[in-house]
Amino acid sequence: MRLRILAMTMLMGMTMMTGESKAAPLDGLRWKNRVLVVVGSPTDPAVAEQRRIYRAAGEGMTERSIVLTEALDGSERSRQIRSWLDADGKRFQAFLVGKDGHTAISSDKPLSADYLFGKVDAMPMRRDEMRRAR
Repeated sequence: MRLRILAMTMLMGMTMMTGESKAAPLDGLRWKNRVLVVVGSPTDPAVAEQRRIYRAAGEGMTERSIVLTEALDGSERSRQIRSWLDADGKRFQAFLVGKDGHTAISSDKPLSADYLFGKVDAMPMRRDEMRRAR
């Protein structure tokens, strides 16, 4: 009898795990990268400015494990990201999502590299990374 109950419990658990996933769209990056997410219109000058800032500070972004992701179009992934961040997509917004998957920064203006680096370097996980790198 106990074996039957155990088998049923395991079967139910496996069935639930194979069901539709409600995972956040950036879960594949969790614990690996911090994600700078840009939302808005592809033609918005603020989008181009955030890209420029990111590229110009490439070495610092890489050092801090910051990757750039854009949710600018009508693709399913972009819609999921905007929904997850509660962003309408009609106006420029920048978000920094930490390695833990939580939004650390949100702004309606492009984020400067100095500002991003200051915020990231103050995070406990980053401070630990810097200590271990010594």
